[in-house]
Amino acid sequence: MKKLKFILAATFIAAAPYAIHAQNVPQTSQDPTDSAAADTTSHAVTPNIGDNIYDKIGEQVGTISEENDKNVVVTTTQGKVTIPIASLAPGEKGLMINMTKDEFHAAIQAARGGQAAR
Repeated sequence: MKKLKFILAATFIAAAPYAIHAQNVPQTSQDPTDSAAADTTSHAVTPNIGDNIYDKIGEQVGTISEENDKNVVVTTTQGKVTIPIASLAPGEKGLMINMTKDEFHAAIQAARGGQAAR
């Protein structure tokens, strides 16, 4: 189980720069002290138990069943997986990960060594 958590965390951390890069806001001539301009780059998320998690195209991949300061446990059709909160971003439907549902399930299977959910 620790290996699964490590591999999933590594997968999400590896994908995080792409999510961050996609959220960069172009420089403007606005005053940087303007609070509205300063808020456009802040994308902190606050996950709650029961929140749905969506993939990057808006398909639901699971539901948060547990949370702590750094991670959430997501219940999926593949079983429960722990992912870092830092890998979550706000999306159109709710919290999202920067993977497709198929990529997410493949990462879970790879972390489990190809074994089915327990």
